[in-house]
Amino acid sequence: MNASRLLDSPAMGRLPKLLVYVDETGDRGFSPKSSPFFAMTALMVPQEDDTDVRFTAGGLRTLVGTDKPLHWVDHFKAKHADRRMFAARKLALMPTVKLVHVITPKESVGPTAGVRDGVRFYNYTARLLLERVAHAAREWPGGRRLAVVRLGAVRGMDHGATANYLDRVRQGQHPNHGVAWHHIKWPLTWVATNWDGLQLADLHAGLLNVALSGKPSDDACAQDLLQCRSQLYRPRGNGSLLGWGMKVNGDDRFVTGRSWWSALQ
Repeated sequence: MNASRLLDSPAMGRLPKLLVYVDETGDRGFSPKSSPFFAMTALMVPQEDDTDVRFTAGGLRTLVGTDKPLHWVDHFKAKHADRRMFAARKLALMPTVKLVHVITPKESVGPTAGVRDGVRFYNYTARLLLERVAHAAREWPGGRRLAVVRLGAVRGMDHGATANYLDRVRQGQHPNHGVAWHHIKWPLTWVATNWDGLQLADLHAGLLNVALSGKPSDDACAQDLLQCRSQLYRPRGNGSLLGWGMKVNGDDRFVTGRSWWSALQ
């Protein structure tokens, strides 16, 4: 069966599901006040283990004393270092989840690059992320899976236009380099933060943000990110983290030049 027929094959729909929750960190602007990077994070959870997501999110809401959705900015600010450490430890206890981070250091983006448009920046980052999700679903431990993707809704974004762009990519109207798009259920959905999985993806993105916002020589800024290092996706065969669980769209040294990088691998 060729790739185009696989996209909507009934056989793919019968595969075990991989639940994928996607959130972002940083911003897509290029003003002097903008963040130095933009990143997206995917939390991938076997469907049969989604109860771990609910238990973990519920426990962390109890920790912070809220019945509202968890949010990194609201509940895990710098003054709550103890909460951050506790959250990282609890996230790390989820044994079957995998993570993908896609990071664009803005210093790598040229003055005429297309991603200086915020919509194209978002769309292309989502594409890079989902390429890796598709690969992970195809080679998931124990057998192939179909990824069901839920992304955090972003104010002001036309998510229908993003979905159309990504659909054109998966249909082969843009070069797709043999990506296993048929391992992602279509259409994609954008959801509010009341989804527990999305809240946990936001926390993982927050841990990444703290690590990347510190000085390159600062090990302490990544101490919580390192708690979850075993969950970062590495493809079978080569076991490489760079380019897969940690994809840098630009100069890799923005990540690999940091003192904590060797401990992350």
